[in-house]
Amino acid sequence: MAFFKRLMLGFALLLSFAAAASAQSTNSRINLLVMSDDADPDTVPRNNRIFNRVQLQLSEYLNTRGFQVYDETSLALGITPTGRVRRRDAELIEIARSVSTPIDAMVVYQIYASARRSVAADIRFPEIRIAGRVLNVRSGQFIAAFEVGGFQLPALPNPCGAECLLETVGTHSRVLATDLGAAIALKLEGFARQPGVAAGGGKDGVGGGVAVAQGDGCANLPTDFEIQLREFTTSEVDRIESEFVRWGCYRSHRTVRMTGNSADFFYSTSSDSARLTRNFRLMMELVGLNGQITFTGNRLTVSKVSTR
Repeated sequence: MAFFKRLMLGFALLLSFAAAASAQSTNSRINLLVMSDDADPDTVPRNNRIFNRVQLQLSEYLNTRGFQVYDETSLALGITPTGRVRRRDAELIEIARSVSTPIDAMVVYQIYASARRSVAADIRFPEIRIAGRVLNVRSGQFIAAFEVGGFQLPALPNPCGAECLLETVGTHSRVLATDLGAAIALKLEGFARQPGVAAGGGKDGVGGGVAVAQGDGCANLPTDFEIQLREFTTSEVDRIESEFVRWGCYRSHRTVRMTGNSADFFYSTSSDSARLTRNFRLMMELVGLNGQITFTGNRLTVSKVSTR
C-alpha cells in the first residue's frame, strides 16, 4: 500500500514537471517588449527612479516565467532618440514594429504615484497604482489588461523629503510590479493556449488528415497575416484556399478582396511566419503550381510564375 502511494505521488510529480516544462516551452515562443506609456502628465515619467524599479522588476518577472523579454533601449538604439519621455501609444507601437527583432506583443504600463495627507493628523500615506495592458504588435489586437494598487499602504516617515518619498514609493512599486507581472503572465499563457487546430494533417498540416496539436509548434500568440495571391485563376485560388484552411494552427480567415486574377485574405493563425511561409512552399508543390513567395511585416504575397 505504501509502495503504491509513493508510486502515485511520483507520477503526480512527473505530471507537474511536464506541465511546467510545457508552459515554459510555450512562453519561450513569445517575444515581449516592456514599455512605459507616460503621456499622461499625472503618470511617473520614463527614467524616473520609480519607473526604473518597476521596469526592471516587471521585466525580470516575465523573464523568469520563460518569456523572451527584450530591452527597448538596446533594440531601438540608432533608430529613435532613447531619452524621450511623455510618449504616446502611436510612438510606442511604431517603435515595436520598427525594431529588427520580431516582437510578438508589447506590455505597456502606466505608474500613478502620489501622497495623501490624513484629515485628522499630519500624516501622509503613499498611493500607488500601476495599470498594464498587452497588445499584439503586428495586428494591433488587444490581448489583456490588469491593474494593481489602490489599497492602503503604510504611512510615510515624518519628516519625509523628496529622497525619502522616492525610495519609499519605489519599494512599494517594485512589489506591485511583481503582482502585475504575475497577472499579465497568466493572461498571456491563457491567450496562447486557446485552441488553434485545423482539420488538416501531415507534416505541419499540409496534406493528410491528422490534426496538428496546439503543443506541436502552435504555441505562438494568434497573429493576423495578410495573404495576397497574384495572377492566379479563380479555380487555382479555390485550390489554394482549400489547402491553407487545413493547416495546423489555423484559426480563421476571411476574404478581403477578390478579382479575376488575384485574391487577398485576412488569415489568423497561431503559427509563426517561418512555418507559414514553409507551408506555402510545400503547398505550392503539392498542388502543382509555380509561384514566387515574398514576406514582409505581416504580409505574405504569392505571385504565380507562368511557363509556356
